[in-house]
Amino acid sequence: MHNDMMNGKTVNAWLEMAQDDEVLVDPDDINHEARTNMWSFSPTDEETPQIHAADIVAFIGEVIAARRSALASEDMLFYCWHDVQCRQLRFSLVSRSHGRLPFRCELRETQDLALIAERVVNGDWRNEDFMQAPSEEGDAQEPAPFVLPVFVAPVP
Repeated sequence: MHNDMMNGKTVNAWLEMAQDDEVLVDPDDINHEARTNMWSFSPTDEETPQIHAADIVAFIGEVIAARRSALASEDMLFYCWHDVQCRQLRFSLVSRSHGRLPFRCELRETQDLALIAERVVNGDWRNEDFMQAPSEEGDAQEPAPFVLPVFVAPVP
């Protein structure tokens, strides 16, 4: 999908900033790699109504394509998640040789980028309460343990 097929000036501006960013490769230090390669995005209140989940899917697809061509000789993992506390869409890259992603919580890896896009756009930025299913048993049940959904794609 080419840039001009994406809707929204905001997402296009994000793509222009992020797509050609240099990537640090540090197989000895996963946290250094993850922090240096991380990008985070959140729209202003005025920009939010123009951004749709499909725009986020297209945006991340473009970033992955750019990373694949730039990192043709590196074995990296691109990963993307919704940082609920910061209300941001985030992505980064780490070397595949680490054998893991740099999170300290339980993860649910997915190849469904739309899942992450829907959560961040509709569930957070637009405050649509579609993510929480109503409880059948009231408040008596134990809260489910936190599991972070993370989109993961190999690069190249």
